[in-house]
Amino acid sequence: MTKLVAVVGVLVLAPAVFGQTQERPNYSGTWTLVEDGSSSSGRRLLGNRFKVSQSPTTVTIETTVTSVSGSVPPGGGAMVTERKEVPVSVDYICDGEERNEVLPRFLLGVTDNAPPGAVVSAPPTTTYRATWMNGQLIITKQAKIPPALHSVTRLALALDADGSLVVDSLVVPMLPRANGPRQEPPVSVRSIYKKAQ
Repeated sequence: MTKLVAVVGVLVLAPAVFGQTQERPNYSGTWTLVEDGSSSSGRRLLGNRFKVSQSPTTVTIETTVTSVSGSVPPGGGAMVTERKEVPVSVDYICDGEERNEVLPRFLLGVTDNAPPGAVVSAPPTTTYRATWMNGQLIITKQAKIPPALHSVTRLALALDADGSLVVDSLVVPMLPRANGPRQEPPVSVRSIYKKAQ
């Protein structure tokens, strides 16, 4: 009889423990990099300034990337390249499921009015998983250049006690170096952002 009561007690408590919703801080707003406290080396995956929009199921991150395009003049000659900063917005569904990262058409090499001789390159195909864990938003990505895995990236976003947004990124290259069997080492960067007024 005692064993039966103990088992029933565990079953009654289980929904209370596992049914609790994860804490989901609100990151909505525009965030600007603070050099103090941020790592001084490594590429900041979210740049110096970015914007977050948030719903109960989705986090949208808007940032700026450098787009490089090139074209060969009619009749031949050296390629002419152009670099420009362009805004990019990506939606992350935060349910822990593996999903394809949907990028804007121009980043995928899809152009409606590319001039003759234009050279277009596209980023690797990327899948992601986004989930809330212990008050943080965790986004893991796998970039693939078929048939190989190109890199694995982990982003962790968390609010600090003073309201700063701390973004820890870890990028693990998976392909060996072009001139030998060694892989590039992982790159870890901490970036601290303050909300723009």
